[in-house]
Amino acid sequence: MQKKHANLNPVLADMVAHNQLSEAKVESLVALKKFIDRMAQTAFISEEEKEASIKKFGTLPDILTWGDYFQTEIASEHWEKSDEEFTRIVQTIVFDVIASALIFTGKPKSFLDNIREKYYIALGKKSLQGKQDEESLHLGILLEYFEQMQLDMKTLTETDFHYFEEFADLAAS
Repeated sequence: MQKKHANLNPVLADMVAHNQLSEAKVESLVALKKFIDRMAQTAFISEEEKEASIKKFGTLPDILTWGDYFQTEIASEHWEKSDEEFTRIVQTIVFDVIASALIFTGKPKSFLDNIREKYYIALGKKSLQGKQDEESLHLGILLEYFEQMQLDMKTLTETDFHYFEEFADLAAS
């Protein structure tokens, strides 16, 4: 029987009850939520949206923070993968969020606009044509993380920098 985790979104309780999320996956999801909630400088749900939900439904939605969002998305989309694949997906998201903060913090609007334009061009293609299109898509996703969560490299810790370097070294080898 699996442990109950306070930092696991209640939306995922049925998945845990049906053994769709192993203990290793739950631990990865809890760590992901903590990391994302520490990094995100903006709320996923605004105060106005919270008030509207309470007024309309009598309760808050289950997805309140960016950590909740990422946790439930990853669990829902990747629960069938092996523990190792699942953990690698979570690790890649952590790496990408760190990369996003490092790449975009302090950059001028013209730089961000250029990344966004290349992203939309690549996104509009029926099929990607080479590494440059793939890079444009990836940078566009990182830019969306940066803007939507209002990331800032000031929130990065020494542990984050160490993780980033280790992950990059592993990916390069």
